[in-house]
Amino acid sequence: MQTLRKFFALGAAAAVLALGAMPSAFAAETSLRLTHLFRVESDAGQAAQAFADEVKARSGGRIEITVYPASQLGDWTETHGLLMQGAIDIGLQPLATNFDRSLAIAWFPYIAPTYEEAKVAYSRGGFASDIADELMQKQGLRLLGVFGDGMGGAGFTKEVSNPATPGEDKNLRIRVWPGGTTHRVLMEKMGYQVATVPWAELYTGMQTGVVDGQIGGSPEMTLTNFKDITKTWVQYNDHLELAWFVMNAQRMQSLPEADQRLLVDVAQEISTKRFDEVQAADERQLQALEAAGAKVVRLTPEELQQMAAFTREHVWPEIAGELGDEVMGKLRKGLQLD
Repeated sequence: MQTLRKFFALGAAAAVLALGAMPSAFAAETSLRLTHLFRVESDAGQAAQAFADEVKARSGGRIEITVYPASQLGDWTETHGLLMQGAIDIGLQPLATNFDRSLAIAWFPYIAPTYEEAKVAYSRGGFASDIADELMQKQGLRLLGVFGDGMGGAGFTKEVSNPATPGEDKNLRIRVWPGGTTHRVLMEKMGYQVATVPWAELYTGMQTGVVDGQIGGSPEMTLTNFKDITKTWVQYNDHLELAWFVMNAQRMQSLPEADQRLLVDVAQEISTKRFDEVQAADERQLQALEAAGAKVVRLTPEELQQMAAFTREHVWPEIAGELGDEVMGKLRKGLQLD
């Protein structure tokens, strides 16, 4: 993320030089609030602040975005609703399925098991991005961009036997998040026992042996929250953990068209740059996990494609109801599976 800051620092400097000295009484014409759930120093947290800083610089200070990190305005499932209501203007966060289960497209397993495939699917104009955008518009939200936080995997307090062999009993109990129907079925089919544990109880649950592991996050998330109890990390690439730049549509439409384009342009620049950097960022986190004493299992390209094929054949039919027939059809068409 340091390169992202340097990248935008050059743009900000140019904007200041172009504007010249501004009157001290100059005040922002537009004030916006941005919520996210990440730590300030995390990659996503820095991206949120870079977005706010760059928009302010390019607008000549006319647009001021105040960033509220670390769920200060509420849990991301709560802030999703607040974004729909217009109580918050912008979010950088996962998509909540409280109001539409089809938004599970954001983490539907093995849509894109490689970084290259994920970039194609979730970049602007990609089939998965377009599906999510259409669903969000029905909720009064506008998609500005997508931040690839990291490829998903699973962390365990124990060794894992044959992690790349689906269907074989692993004799381990893994946690999925409440409402995580997609990954409950996925992990059962892969040979794990599954339990639902709230996030607030997960660390203690792993520490005391209620569960042996967890899935649903990236290497950075595990390094931050479970480093001292993670003995094995399996880089399943089951989904790309995404944070979505979304904005209340009515609030966005109230802005001049030039300002609307500015918000999209900056979000897209951050999104594009991150897609080019996320693999290297994940590798740094994986090496940090190894340095902390964890065994990191990296699946080969062939194993990842086998996992994807297995999931699409044996798991998708059982979780297709999460998306609905229409969205599932669009997904299969986007992947050219029909």
